[in-house]
Amino acid sequence: MQTTMSECLSLEPEELIDRLRDGESEIREYLIKTYWDYIRSIVSRMTGRKADSTDEFSVALEAFNEAIDDFDIAKNPSFLSFAGLVINRRVIDYFRRNKKYGVEYPFSSLSGDDRDDGYEPAGFHPPLLLTERFEIQDEILSFKQSLMAFGISFDDLILSAPKHTDSRAMCAAVAKKLHEDRRLSAKLNEDGRLPIAGLLAGFSLSRKTLEKNRKYIIALYLILQSDMEILKGYIESYIKGANAG
Repeated sequence: MQTTMSECLSLEPEELIDRLRDGESEIREYLIKTYWDYIRSIVSRMTGRKADSTDEFSVALEAFNEAIDDFDIAKNPSFLSFAGLVINRRVIDYFRRNKKYGVEYPFSSLSGDDRDDGYEPAGFHPPLLLTERFEIQDEILSFKQSLMAFGISFDDLILSAPKHTDSRAMCAAVAKKLHEDRRLSAKLNEDGRLPIAGLLAGFSLSRKTLEKNRKYIIALYLILQSDMEILKGYIESYIKGANAG
């Protein structure tokens, strides 16, 4: 029995995809038409201009189709969130293949600095290509999910971030140690708590200092042990720059 237009209006996209897979092929066209503006808004945000009749929009439409085919509610309960990620990735791939997007933008959002001695870790604020800006957006979505597993929100991270460069460098060094020591990282992943006793043995730090910076250290560790290569590169270059300073 075919789904009527009025029934489509009352169904969530996840339910519509189920019916599509049951053989109601016309639902694909309905989904594309219904979420046309949603697709366009993502591309407009990524390019900074209207998305109609652009190559990027064509790429996004293909990505939306891909998302319909690949959606698995067991892994991604929200189809629109999943589709948004697929669209972002495919448009980023398009950016990579086209040199016209090799425009540089300054990267300054990962670190604020209140030191007045002019010190800045080598390589920590290089310019970013436009493609990298959107790769970071994609990485941040994954990062948020990783933080949630430890009960940490982005707001928590902002509030707990050390104000001084040397304190941030210290946290990065602790996170690197945590990442490299399988015993300590296994304990963190198992308990969900920072293995303070084990870390104290490797650093001349107080328990109070580690506890105060717990959320920030865990956040840096999550980046280092992930495949978020851009954010990971900034942390590693930051540690090198701080050590050289």
